[in-house]
Amino acid sequence: MMSSQDPYTYPGTDILTNTRGYQDRTRLAVFEYAMYLKRSLSMPLVTDTPAKYRELHRHLFQDVYDWAGKYRASDLAVDGRSGVSPDRVPLAVTERFHQLEAMDGLRNLSADRFARAAATHIAGLQEILPFRHGNHQVSLLHMAQLARNAGHEFELSRLDQDLWTRASLKAGNNDERLMTHAIATLFPEVRTMTPDQARREVLELRAPALGEISDRIDALQAAVKTGAGGGLVTRELRGLREERTALESDRQSGAVLQRIDQAQKAGVTEFQVLPGRNGSAQDAVYAIGRAVARATELAEDLRVAHAAESGISHATSRFDRASHKLADPEGGAPSQAATRSSGPGIG
Repeated sequence: MMSSQDPYTYPGTDILTNTRGYQDRTRLAVFEYAMYLKRSLSMPLVTDTPAKYRELHRHLFQDVYDWAGKYRASDLAVDGRSGVSPDRVPLAVTERFHQLEAMDGLRNLSADRFARAAATHIAGLQEILPFRHGNHQVSLLHMAQLARNAGHEFELSRLDQDLWTRASLKAGNNDERLMTHAIATLFPEVRTMTPDQARREVLELRAPALGEISDRIDALQAAVKTGAGGGLVTRELRGLREERTALESDRQSGAVLQRIDQAQKAGVTEFQVLPGRNGSAQDAVYAIGRAVARATELAEDLRVAHAAESGISHATSRFDRASHKLADPEGGAPSQAATRSSGPGIG
């Protein structure tokens, strides 16, 4: 088990400076991953409180770290994101899980609504970074448990790590849209839908969805009149009224249809639509709208990423040309660029 003083120190060997450092660190990574996989097969079934979240970390890393299951006592930054100060970690985690409890552990949500709520929850945990190491693994397994306890099929093996990294960086800047998309891809039960199919289904579902929304609004208003309402009821009422407004007239029902048109004009040819909840027409319309939004946002993210890569490549090629020109003998024939190693292929 590793020292509780330094997560990268073996007894008698400082692997940051010792000539054996790279090999030792590689062995450590392999050992840690093996123990993590072993323990993940028997992890706790519920992790919806701070204590249970710490227990998940302890369970996964008890064979690796003396401090497994304990909040960090030092500053930490991951991928350019700095966690909260160590003295704020316990309270920040408690507040995060209070919000999770207020949402009933994300139960009774359709897959789309779960993805959106889970993105907010996981982004909050990533902002805190409660542990010295293992935050990524623990948060993903925690999310998977929330999904399964809410009755969803959920496959972490479908996770695109590059997409998740970009999503985490954006979530650190209060933009959770890409993380919502990354989570949505983990549900195996999806339908591929063309823009024309999406339009037809929205129009067919409009009337039953309006009926469901109106019934729910009436029930919530009755609860408010009897004094049973609260902040959550008020927020749900506001959201339902906005959804009803978006479907009530031909002009407003275009809120989803217009998104479909915009996505098609942007070159999006298909949407990955998650299932609604219990045959709900309201959730089915919402799922189509979110699928369109996700497809549009992902296309934009990929466009920006490719533009950035192209810019770097273009700048590099200009630099190389200038370097070769300066290196040529004055007045002589251009020299051949030497073959350069791209370095070891490390995944």
